[in-house]
Amino acid sequence: MHRKLPTFVLAAAVLVSAAPLAAADHSVTVTGTISKIQASSRSLSVTLPDGTEARFVWNADTKITGTLMTGAKATIRYSPGPDGRNVALQITVVRG
Repeated sequence: MHRKLPTFVLAAAVLVSAAPLAAADHSVTVTGTISKIQASSRSLSVTLPDGTEARFVWNADTKITGTLMTGAKATIRYSPGPDGRNVALQITVVRG
């Protein structure tokens, strides 16, 4: 004999099980202007609003929205890699 659980109990179980995944996400998001692109090494440099420059690399798992081009504004969600490189998880380019 199977008992049906109320929907709110199932929803709570899903939220509790998803909590560790959200806590494990150590990504950071920055916005700036693309100053340099090196397609051969899958890397780009971005000038941040404070004038500093940050370098990022992308891979096959990186979601890129828009066209990478110097001078374009971009928002990059990244995670520091074990080798010290900033690995882009998502790059969103906005023309403007």
